[in-house]
Amino acid sequence: MTLGLVGDLMLARDVVALMYRHGSDYPFERVMPLLAGVDLLIGNLEGTFTNRGRRLDKYYTFRTPPEFAAGLRNAGFDAVSLANNHAIDFGPVSLSDTRRALDAVGVGYFGAGENTTAAASPLVLEAGGLEISVLGFSAVSSSVFAGTSTPGVARATIQAVEEAVSVAARETDLVVVLFHFGREYDPGPTSEQRALARAAADSGADLVAGHHAHTLQPWERRGDALILYGLGNFVFDLDRDDLRTLGEGPFATAVAVVELADGRPPRVDFRPAYIDPDENRPRPASESEAARIRSALHETGVE
Repeated sequence: MTLGLVGDLMLARDVVALMYRHGSDYPFERVMPLLAGVDLLIGNLEGTFTNRGRRLDKYYTFRTPPEFAAGLRNAGFDAVSLANNHAIDFGPVSLSDTRRALDAVGVGYFGAGENTTAAASPLVLEAGGLEISVLGFSAVSSSVFAGTSTPGVARATIQAVEEAVSVAARETDLVVVLFHFGREYDPGPTSEQRALARAAADSGADLVAGHHAHTLQPWERRGDALILYGLGNFVFDLDRDDLRTLGEGPFATAVAVVELADGRPPRVDFRPAYIDPDENRPRPASESEAARIRSALHETGVE
């Protein structure tokens, strides 16, 4: 089976205004060919679907009216990770509303829940005659982490990752782990990223993918597992001022298409894309952009 993976899906702020004007499909219209032809499609939902709640005391908070969740379904997303530092930007009610909005459009989710156990539990998907466990964890300290009786996201610790992956590996054919980790705008993985990703791989994960750095990062093989350290942004309201101040890194992105088979190491290909600074949405990359994107997504050796 083939799994399509993208990075951060930030559907708030200017993207909301554009969806009010053009409809919920607007963020994905130009990249539909890049999202097509996979058995499963997964991304990281960087924000909330809610009209309620009180804004947390933090610099950036993201929310999107729940009716725009339909855009994810129409683009072909099967599931999204909620294991990030924006899943509860407007309090516990915003997590509840997000889950309700995703349930309403038939998009699965993982990495957050009513307590620690629920947040670290896998979403089980089926494709190609295989059962796939998908887990999500956040290592970003500003995340609202789940407690024994309080809602939040799954905290990324070595022990929690090893325990959850080991159980999932025994119960399903394949295991996929998504991490929210790394330093923002850093094109290389940190020692923490490597430790967490390798712990997941060594515990039985077939595929590990990361987001949060807002820029592409390299990938590596770990035994029979594949680790994609950073998939960057995919939908984000980035304009020409951002391009001048931040550079091209946050605009460069891709759809990672991973071929997974029981008993065979994963194989990956990348479909390069670029966030258009005039349209605030991704489009297929030009030839020169694609060359730079593939260079950023190089295979790295073991350190």
